[in-house]
Amino acid sequence: MGRKHGRDVRLVHPAHTTMDCATCGARTKHALPLAMRTYACTSCGVVSPRDKNSARVMLVRAGWNPDGVEGVRPPGPQAQVAA
Repeated sequence: MGRKHGRDVRLVHPAHTTMDCATCGARTKHALPLAMRTYACTSCGVVSPRDKNSARVMLVRAGWNPDGVEGVRPPGPQAQVAA
């Protein structure tokens, strides 16, 4: 489907995505129970929803860093202004 729609598809191994921190890459010592919906990193102190942290870990593993160095998204393409 990715090829059909002209998208770049990258395979990411899903192991430990809920145990790794998307910010610093540290791994927790134990698996989080499903009832625990918030991920809190013991190394850097980041707190985020569990599913969002897991998705960000997959993006980082795929090589797509969702945030730049400054922690903000890079600016999008400049809009063409008609003269």
